[in-house]
Amino acid sequence: MKQKVQAPSQIGKMAGWHKFLTYIGVILSTVSGLMWFIAEDVIELSLHDLGYWVKLHGVIGHLFLIILGMAFYHHVQVCIRMKKNLVMGSLFIVCSLLLIASILVLFYGRGFIHQQAHLMHLIAGSLFCFVFILHIQIGRKSKRVHQKNTSVVDLEGLKV
Repeated sequence: MKQKVQAPSQIGKMAGWHKFLTYIGVILSTVSGLMWFIAEDVIELSLHDLGYWVKLHGVIGHLFLIILGMAFYHHVQVCIRMKKNLVMGSLFIVCSLLLIASILVLFYGRGFIHQQAHLMHLIAGSLFCFVFILHIQIGRKSKRVHQKNTSVVDLEGLKV
């Protein structure tokens, strides 16, 4: 008689299409941000010369915010309640909030504060990429531990 093997838990896991869109969003925003950084800060082109990159990076950023917002509904709520990958997830959220704050100041601020927001956006964007990779790696490692202990999970009434 064969023993039943318990299937690994899928609770908190992002859907394949959502994971794909998230990865594409990170890659496109990183590449367009790097292109903009090189053009503006290294080569020192004017903002007028960068019209295409400014618009492209902005559109990609807006679309990526929608993708991130979708993750909060299921992935973030469930993983917080299961206490999975909390440190890196929290750092990821903080980096996201810093990026959003710097975007608002870049759009509406002038003079000195605009320069400071530019620097904050560069730092937060770099940290975002680094933390995103670490978040995925740590999440994959902790997945093995949680899969062994997920026969019964109390999610405090959250519908999954």
